[in-house]
Amino acid sequence: MSDIKEIPINAIDSQNSGENCSASEPFALRILDSSMSPEFEIDHIIIIDPSITPKSGDFVLYETNNSIIIRKIEITENIVLKALNPSFSDMPIENIASVLGVITQRSGKRRKFHKKYG
Repeated sequence: MSDIKEIPINAIDSQNSGENCSASEPFALRILDSSMSPEFEIDHIIIIDPSITPKSGDFVLYETNNSIIIRKIEITENIVLKALNPSFSDMPIENIASVLGVITQRSGKRRKFHKKYG
């Protein structure tokens, strides 16, 4: 029985606490509203890469006062976050500092819904 390895519980807790995760690592989210329909439908899964600097035409994750939204960014002399669904309003922003990342992939229930961006 000498080959049984014991792992202390506090070692497991520190591994799962998120301390080792990098803020620049890609992450996944599920779409919960129709603001970006038809490109992103409810229940699609998206991959966001926070290490990519957004350029005009990218789909981005943006943090507002109390929520996080997905929009298409248009960068000209002004920066505007555009909703694809006309029922939702566009949002002018001052700078891209609150952009949390760029969407790089989308997947859905079927393979035809899978798509890569950028």
